[in-house]
Amino acid sequence: MKDFYSTISIFDGIIDLMISLQELGISQGVVTSKTKEEYHHDFVPFGLTKYLSHMICADHTEKHKPNPDPLLKFMEISKANPRTSIYIGDTIYDYECARDAGVDFGLALWGCKQHDHIPAKYKFETPQDLIEVINP
Repeated sequence: MKDFYSTISIFDGIIDLMISLQELGISQGVVTSKTKEEYHHDFVPFGLTKYLSHMICADHTEKHKPNPDPLLKFMEISKANPRTSIYIGDTIYDYECARDAGVDFGLALWGCKQHDHIPAKYKFETPQDLIEVINP
């Protein structure tokens, strides 16, 4: 990422989505395969962490996605209810992690390269599409 940092930007609509979710009182967090150090260098500079109440990095669990342990750890520390939660991702590993943790999964089509092979409950064309599921 260091070599291409100047060309990286946040997907259109992400900040608006995060603000909307925050205004609705919905807790947001990150479950990432990045280490804490990578998260700090690669994610924090974009200014999104102010919307996140919890974060799980690769350092937090022995097993990693697609294993459900990172998402289960997130659920534990955030005290989120798996029945009322949704995990948004853009890979088959994210889907498998959510499925095995018993959490609904939404596929972020804006970041997904092979969406036809991922049997997500929800497929979102844009970040704002999530609002329609949460607040119909």
